[in-house]
Amino acid sequence: MWRLRLLVSLLTVVLIGGMVVIATAMVIRLASVSDAPKLAPISAEGLTLPHGAEVVAVGQGGAGVMMVTRDAAGAETLRVFDPASGAQISATPITRK
Repeated sequence: MWRLRLLVSLLTVVLIGGMVVIATAMVIRLASVSDAPKLAPISAEGLTLPHGAEVVAVGQGGAGVMMVTRDAAGAETLRVFDPASGAQISATPITRK
């Protein structure tokens, strides 16, 4: 009977210790997420795309607003726009192999 009590007590201590470790790891991970750099808001009045271009995906990074577009022929292009003026900075064709 005393062995069972010892085993249950040991299991309880291990379970509580595991929960403390998991909670500590979550707090550390969530604290590091808040250190991510803040992106500037988009202040451009609009972004101009070529005629017939369809937006596939949009994202924002340090360089500006990134947009993947698909034209009528199905070709995809990664376009980077300046968030302040809305001017296109670069256009990179995307090829799939």
